[in-house]
Amino acid sequence: MTLRRWLHGSALALTAAAGLALGGTAQAADHMGGTLRLTGASAAGTIDPQINYTSQFWSILVLTNDGLVSFKKVSGEASNDLVPDLATALPAPQDGGKTYVFTLRKGVKFSNGKDVTPEDVVASFQRLFKVSNPNAGSWYNGIVGADACLKTPATCTLAGGVVADDAANTVTFHLTAPDSEFFYKLATPFGAVLPSDTPAKDLGTTPAAATGPYMITSYDPQKDMILKRNPNFKVFSKDAQPQAYADEIDYSFGAKPEDEVTAIQNGQQDWMFDSPPSDRLPEMASKFPTSIHINPLFAIYYAPMNVNIAPFNNKDARLAVNYAINRKSTVNIYGGPRLAVPNCQILPPGFPGYKAYCPYTKTPGTKWSGPDLAKAKDLMKASGQIGQKVTVISDDQNVDPALGTYLGEHPVHLHSEHQEQRADQHQPVVPGLSGRL
Repeated sequence: MTLRRWLHGSALALTAAAGLALGGTAQAADHMGGTLRLTGASAAGTIDPQINYTSQFWSILVLTNDGLVSFKKVSGEASNDLVPDLATALPAPQDGGKTYVFTLRKGVKFSNGKDVTPEDVVASFQRLFKVSNPNAGSWYNGIVGADACLKTPATCTLAGGVVADDAANTVTFHLTAPDSEFFYKLATPFGAVLPSDTPAKDLGTTPAAATGPYMITSYDPQKDMILKRNPNFKVFSKDAQPQAYADEIDYSFGAKPEDEVTAIQNGQQDWMFDSPPSDRLPEMASKFPTSIHINPLFAIYYAPMNVNIAPFNNKDARLAVNYAINRKSTVNIYGGPRLAVPNCQILPPGFPGYKAYCPYTKTPGTKWSGPDLAKAKDLMKASGQIGQKVTVISDDQNVDPALGTYLGEHPVHLHSEHQEQRADQHQPVVPGLSGRL
């Protein structure tokens, strides 16, 4: 299942989804060696860890590269826990939360044989700005010196912001203000530490030197990606980077989800990135019950609304849709209650800070209790938008096609048109629902 990024204030959260992985000959904990075969409908662009911003390849890059800190490599809610990675410990804040001193582990090497040094850390954070990292101006702009780097990325030094001390084997970060999310930002692939001589440009299909158990040996976005064991990897933290089981990981691209399911059933593949078609779920459950592994994802499916044009520039019109949508029906689209649950908020169940609540329902409380059509009709009247046309735009990158079809065919008392549109075609500022109630 792909992770959908939230557009604040402009979306209808429909379900908190669960990811589905199928196991063919995937490695078990007591088995070392062999090849793990992955499949995806398409590749996800560059493999530069400081540029790629997709859940598809982040799941690969966490196997190949490390930052100073990481998320714990376990399943369940504990996977949200932060643990030291290339650093020996999570440092205590100094200077009122504006200074952190990280001590690097000794003996960690890149796949090219070079030792990981404090200079590599400094160069990696300079590189974030030089390559125009997607979040350089939002996640990392709190580092001292970031303002100058944002203005002139090519000459970024982060002077006074990231300071190496070779003798002490430490790197010190100075922030302009306390940031309670700083460690989380370092734990994503954007915070990967790369060799200081890594080119300050998008690596594209060229792999970066690895510190994790695997390294990418080849990548063709039209065909496949091959990962093999990093010969210089030794477990330095079981929580951050445990020992890998498979000797090789082959990730093929280009198959349709329907064919991916069949390939796994036939033992030709072990795991698929894409959501299995819902019409195949009963067959999979009945024929291969022991090969289905469900791992809840901290993610949501949602339908964003274009708040810049009628009818959804009107708050009452947006609320009307939230009250009218039958979230149980949308759950069935994704395979039923084992694979998804109704959700009325931005945070998915199990995510830090999540508290169960749902105001858009018959009986507001902790759970969705059914659509409130009477409330929806009152809001529609109050909005003055009855009669407006609504266009549902769906594709693989924005509103999920299955959800788009549902919204188009079940307009919940709206006059709607359903339109399939690819991501590379023209779309509104905020793709999703736009047009006439």
